[in-house]
Amino acid sequence: MNAKMAVFYSVVGFAVFGLIYILVTDPASLIRRVLTFAAIIGVIYLLYRLWASRKPGRRDQQAFKRAAKQSKKRYGNPVSASKIKKTGKQPAKKAVPLKKKSSAARIDGPKLTVIEGKKGKKKKRMSL
Repeated sequence: MNAKMAVFYSVVGFAVFGLIYILVTDPASLIRRVLTFAAIIGVIYLLYRLWASRKPGRRDQQAFKRAAKQSKKRYGNPVSASKIKKTGKQPAKKAVPLKKKSSAARIDGPKLTVIEGKKGKKKKRMSL
């Protein structure tokens, strides 16, 4: 056993001895210390959550989730391969009448939603 391990085990031993000593002599003090420590950790966690919610990237994330939800409503959720493996058979597809696509829909493609961006700012281009 090297010196580092001996120091580690002695510190752990003293900590256990001190915990047992406080538990036997003054249990109310131990409970008060544990509750104080939990309250401090709770306050630090709440401050972190408050700080994290003010980050500018969080709004982009919320907008992305909203757009993803709209996309799921529009196009539906594809059946995953794991569901097919569990049941052993593919789910029956609903009979959907085929719509004739207009020429504008074929050219433009699916409707896309802009989440956030610099819409008014034009790119600087070199003129030759």
